[in-house]
Amino acid sequence: MEKTNYRSTNLIIQTILEGIIKAEKDKFNPKKGIVKSHLIKFCGLKQVTAEKYLSKLENAEYISSHTEKWGDREINMYEITQKGRERYNWFVMINTEMEES
Repeated sequence: MEKTNYRSTNLIIQTILEGIIKAEKDKFNPKKGIVKSHLIKFCGLKQVTAEKYLSKLENAEYISSHTEKWGDREINMYEITQKGRERYNWFVMINTEMEES
């Protein structure tokens, strides 16, 4: 079977959770979480696709969002929940197993 350039749903979810985790570990990140636009860029997703996944992940309680003031604007921020951290490890394991087979 020929390999496509499309990522699986599991890999996209793993990448979103990974982006949030990396932002939290960034000592130069003064904010809690990651800015929505930065997360979308990190994941390499289109806006519409990202919105779909972020909504599903928030409904599943893997992530949470809040707004913050940034000058005159409000920005959307995303954080990972404890459940999301546990699922991230699960997605890494599953995706690794799938790559090996």
